[in-house]
Amino acid sequence: MRVAFYAPLKPPDHPVPSGDRRMAKLIMRAISLAGHEPFLASNFRSFEGRGEVARQNAIADAGTAAAQDLIRQYRAAPCSARPEAWLTYHVYHKSPDWLGPAVSLALDIPYLVAEASHAPKQADGSWANGYVAARAAIA
Repeated sequence: MRVAFYAPLKPPDHPVPSGDRRMAKLIMRAISLAGHEPFLASNFRSFEGRGEVARQNAIADAGTAAAQDLIRQYRAAPCSARPEAWLTYHVYHKSPDWLGPAVSLALDIPYLVAEASHAPKQADGSWANGYVAARAAIA
């Protein structure tokens, strides 16, 4: 199975080492060792760590556009090149998944999340929009 892998906080090919980058690489390796074909769907980062709503809105808009681009690309590709499932690693209010839910719905493929963070105390905070998006993706 071809699995589109996405890590909105930090993709596995990010130049700065971190635990998140390492985990992303290990998850992709585990998918491969399980006999599937993982590929990096996007290196788009949705992280906004300062609580700046205008910046978060710009990231959300860019993410929505990126999702539409992916949908067009996948629909134009041969069936054998399309993802059969989507896996997002580490969804949370500071780094919501603006891509996976839209792509999965459009392509009618399973949407999977590893390491989801649901923080209801953020529903009214600086990351309220990210909280709503993360909650929707997790649901």
